[in-house]
Amino acid sequence: MSLIVILYACKTSKINFETNNNKSLIEINSKRYPITIFEGNVKELFSQETIQFAEVVLRGSDGINRGALTDTAGHFLIKDLPLGECRIHITGNGYEEIMFDFNIKEHAYYKCEIKLKQFETEKPVIYLYPTEKQSIEVRLNYNGALTHTYPKYPKDGWQVIAEPNGNLWDKNGMEYYALFWEGTPYQSIVPNDGFVITGKETATFLEEKLAYLGLNRREANEFIMYWLPRMEDNTYNLIHFASKQYEEQAELIISPTPQSTIRIMMLTQPLNSKIDFPLQDLSLLKKIRRGFTVVEWGGSVINVINENN
Repeated sequence: MSLIVILYACKTSKINFETNNNKSLIEINSKRYPITIFEGNVKELFSQETIQFAEVVLRGSDGINRGALTDTAGHFLIKDLPLGECRIHITGNGYEEIMFDFNIKEHAYYKCEIKLKQFETEKPVIYLYPTEKQSIEVRLNYNGALTHTYPKYPKDGWQVIAEPNGNLWDKNGMEYYALFWEGTPYQSIVPNDGFVITGKETATFLEEKLAYLGLNRREANEFIMYWLPRMEDNTYNLIHFASKQYEEQAELIISPTPQSTIRIMMLTQPLNSKIDFPLQDLSLLKKIRRGFTVVEWGGSVINVINENN
């Protein structure tokens, strides 16, 4: 998302803009100065932890990029910006990027506080298939901030009546076909292997891999209908199916204990060109459905792979 902002010296400007469901925040204070300096700190939106190695780039009216990486304290400093229109681009591995324009009408010292939101864990849905109609408790131990849940996630977890066909009922008699949640993790998962495919191959690739990993046709259809519009027009897609790291990030505690649990969390990043990337072995993630089965799928769009390196 791009936002046009005009900043004037000797004034304080506070910029808020939405990125998906939450807000990244930029707060800028300015005062007159002999030269133009852009200095500040970059933090995570929720935890307030400093972000090191975030990249802050300013493209001045002279066409020259001036940038800096944040240090271990999340601090950056950029000097000698020219007067005129300027574009700011802020990125960090695992965080949503920010890009906006402003007009430097006179030299000033700009002090910035930037808070970036991590990429969301999108649309995990949980299906429950007991062998007989029974009461089931589902708790989510998530290392992050929940942004949306349906039905609303109670403090002590979901309590539902589940049928073998997957239908769910809450204590008020409301019917559901799955439990839904989304959230922003406090720590991103960085893949070290995966698959690089063209956008046109996405549907065929997902049909094959999701069936291999244990999804039935209905579950795979819902997965593909959600993700395909966001992937098939990309030149290339990097795809990784998370395993142990995701289990640690979003622990499911279910009572009674299921006999089979299938959790598919796809990390995907659009690419402009094909890159060499270690191939992921999915045999360790393949599951067989037996007895009381729990199935969950979700995904996250990431920006952690530098395709130029």
